[in-house]
Amino acid sequence: MKKVSLFIAIFSGVLLMQNTAFSADWVCGWQQWYPLYECRVQNICESYKSEKPVYASEKYIKAEEATQEFQNWNNGSPAIDAAMKTYRENMGNIYKCAMIQSQRNSLNQMKEFLKWESSGQLSDALEWQIDQRIARLDLSSSSVWCSLTDEKSQQNKLNILRETTQQLCIYTSYLEYVKAYYEGTGSDYSRSNPTDTQITDGSYSNQVLNQLTKVTPSKISNDINASKNKIAQEISHTYKIFPIAYQAYSEYENNYPIHVLLEVIEWDFLILRQLMYQNLMPIAQLWLKVINAMSF
Repeated sequence: MKKVSLFIAIFSGVLLMQNTAFSADWVCGWQQWYPLYECRVQNICESYKSEKPVYASEKYIKAEEATQEFQNWNNGSPAIDAAMKTYRENMGNIYKCAMIQSQRNSLNQMKEFLKWESSGQLSDALEWQIDQRIARLDLSSSSVWCSLTDEKSQQNKLNILRETTQQLCIYTSYLEYVKAYYEGTGSDYSRSNPTDTQITDGSYSNQVLNQLTKVTPSKISNDINASKNKIAQEISHTYKIFPIAYQAYSEYENNYPIHVLLEVIEWDFLILRQLMYQNLMPIAQLWLKVINAMSF
């Protein structure tokens, strides 16, 4: 039933994204490249914005500003590598911050429950451990720059679904922009440079030829096709992984409070065993003395 509900939620989100895209295309239709990407983000992706975001995601740079740091391919499309790196960091940090928030809220709520324990022994045994774990979570939160505004709710599935869906929308919109950018700039470059025939028919000096043959029109075409294929594969892979990652987080959010409760039960049992030992041992010793006395 949970998997069916998850499928319905994600499928409804995809339908909403597609319907919103039509209206956004009508609004943004006259724009191109990065302004078109920004317009789509504003008119489509913002509709998925979470009410309680856990992480301030990194923004995507313009394609022409991508540095050689991400230049892992031979087709001259560093913006694709930069986008992949940014998206994975954003999604990873969103889930990491969400897990930290779930843990903190569960532990804090457990501290409140322990105050109702009549003897106080369970609270004395566990409270300091809980405080240490919360302190470690706070350090982890600071290292990732999490924005943990919700300090009470143990489960935030809907907010996390909206936040990750927004990131998915932004990322796929950016990849479409990068594809259009490389197609456009590649076509412009091809029109401003000689054809392969002109390069090889002796119309140019060796000096000019050495410069021109570094990037031939045919190579540009191959690079564009390679970039388009890579983007298509990345979009397909992103949509495939998205529900798997969210399902894994959803199960974690369900199971962590149960894990905390089991720890409390374990400590409660240890305390009970210690109390039974302390109270029953004198009785056992008295019974042994009685048996010894009766043997004489």
